[in-house]
This record gives sequence, structure tokens and C-alpha cells, in this order.
Amino acid sequence: MNLIQLRLFRDIARELSFAKAARQNNITQPAVSIHIKKLEDELGKKLFNRTPHNIQLTPEGMIILADVKKILQLSEGLKIRSSYSQGVLEGNIRIATIHSIGMYEMGEFLSSFMKSFPKVHIHMEFRRFDDIYSLLLKEKIDLGVVAYPEQRTNIEAIPYSEDELVLIVAKDHRFSNKKTILLEHIESEPFIAFESGMPTREATDKVLDEKGIRVDIRMTNDNIYTLKKIVEAGIGVSIVPSNTVDEEVQRGSLVRIRIRDTKLTRPLALLKLKKTVPNTPLEIFMERMLSHGGNNT
Repeated sequence: MNLIQLRLFRDIARELSFAKAARQNNITQPAVSIHIKKLEDELGKKLFNRTPHNIQLTPEGMIILADVKKILQLSEGLKIRSSYSQGVLEGNIRIATIHSIGMYEMGEFLSSFMKSFPKVHIHMEFRRFDDIYSLLLKEKIDLGVVAYPEQRTNIEAIPYSEDELVLIVAKDHRFSNKKTILLEHIESEPFIAFESGMPTREATDKVLDEKGIRVDIRMTNDNIYTLKKIVEAGIGVSIVPSNTVDEEVQRGSLVRIRIRDTKLTRPLALLKLKKTVPNTPLEIFMERMLSHGGNNT
């Protein structure tokens, strides 16, 4: 029994795929099968039930998996602490976030962190907000970063920062000379909205409903970049997180207008599994990110 076998077992259990585990570990699928067969022989237990189209953990495999995770966490932690004691931080951090946070909230912070800790490898992917919770529960990521965090079983949401939501219009729009506006004034405007079900859309809809304001939704989209381009083209106005339009405002293609009769904000949070103790790289990453977020609130 060795750490390679244990790591492959954990990865197959997580992905329910020998092929994916092989790719993640840069070895061939037949080599994975050989390692798992050796592990099963040594343990005297069948770890997986395999069919041509499906893989499932056996009951014995489920029990063994919990111990394997602990062993691997201790092993990886030992390597990290050993390198850190010599002044070098090494390790891997897997992050999932939504596009508007990853592109507009985290860029400066990530650049600074990676310069400080060049041997920490960060894998970041952009996903829909609801997928991030699922990936965390399946232990496919170490950290989620979301807007409007929800209470979910076994997931801890740590407040990180908040954005102000603002109205954006094209440079030649009739509102383009305004610095602030009353929310009711957008009632007659063609409105470009986030897709139904997205947290920012739900929060905006809630405020509009409370004030009895009905907007004329002409288009919807789930991508902040596309939404901004639609507004730039003069097709309508929209409400978006303020810092997502810094570049366009500076360039002069969009105008940012604050809403003066209501406070629209978007809370941001870090997500981690409740029972998981972060390894040293993740712990330092979270500490610095929370400090960075606090400075930007």
C-alpha cells in the first residue's frame, strides 16, 4: 500500500471515473486499474462495483474512503508544513467562483498572492452559483466565492465583502449626464436583466417589487460581459455591481449612475466545508482574501 494508490482511490471515488482519475494524475487508465487492484488485494476488500457504464463505491469502500482522506490530508499537511518551516509555501488550491467575482473582484488579489507565494498552484474555474455549492460538497473544490450566500448543510459561508449595485447606461443615453437617479425613473426604460434565478436578478426584482416598480425587460443574459455589451449598444439600461464597469466607465463607453433612494448591495462570501480544516496554503489564502475584502468594503 502506498500514497499513490490511496490518492488514486480517493480521486476515483470523487469522480466516479477511472479515466478522469488517470488524467488528473497524469497516468494511463490501465495503470490506474493495476494500482487499485493491488490496493484491493492488500486490503482484502473490493472497493468499487464496476459495470460498463457505471462505477460505485462498495459499502466497504465507503468506510475505507473516510480513513484514506485523513491519511492523505495528514501526508499533504506534513509536506506543506515541512516546506513552510523552511520559508517556502507550497501546495494546491482549487477555487470556483462566478464570472463577475473572479474577473472583477479577485484579479488584483490573485496577482498579489501569487507573487508572494509562487509555489502555490491555484486552479480557478468560473461556474454558475448553484454549481459551486455542489462542487464543494463533492470535494471537487476547496473554496467557493459567491454572491448572496445561501445557508446549506455542511457548508460554512464567511462574509467577505460587498458590492454596490448601480444603474448603467450607454454614453449617449438621455440619463448619461446624471450622477444619481431615483429608481422609479427606470420604469419606462428598456431593461437588460440577468437571467431569472440568478441571485443578483432575484435581489433586484425584490427591491423593484417592494417599490411597486415594473421594468420593461427586453433581454436577459447570465454573463456580465455580454450584458455590458448590450447596454453599450444602446439597447437598454441595466443594474449591475459597480466595480464590474470600472473599465468601461474609464473608457467612456458606459455611464455609472448611483441609485439614491434605495441601497442596493451584493454581499460576497467565501464557502468552505464546515468539518474541513484548511491546509496551510488555503488558510493563508483565506486570511489574506478576507483582509483584502475588508479593505474594499
